[in-house]
Amino acid sequence: MKLMIKLFGILLILLGLSLLIDREIIFSWLQTSLESTSLYIFAISIRLVLGIIFILAATKSKYPKVIQIFGYLFIIGAGYLILMGQEGFLNFITSLLPDIKPFAPVSAVLSIAFGGFLIYAFSKKKESGQA
Repeated sequence: MKLMIKLFGILLILLGLSLLIDREIIFSWLQTSLESTSLYIFAISIRLVLGIIFILAATKSKYPKVIQIFGYLFIIGAGYLILMGQEGFLNFITSLLPDIKPFAPVSAVLSIAFGGFLIYAFSKKKESGQA
């Protein structure tokens, strides 16, 4: 599970870098994928899976409470998307995209920082008591 979270961290770093380099790659993909049901199902599924993985793997991290909180937030997000429905999800994303485009560099830096945090949080713990 630690490896999966580290891979997710690497993915977040790569997504952040792609947003910094050319934000249209991600925004155009979102625009073309919005109409498909698979994006909605993927958004829910990935949040549920990540939430469960984060909660189960939290004790193996340097910051177990923080990782556990993120896990619960992912699960709450999935529940919110389910309650929102596909039509609500489509309306939300469609209305959000134009407003968030100018903030893509900030989102990119946050994505890179969170990915780096995940990699660090699941790197080996230092042995205490060694001289």
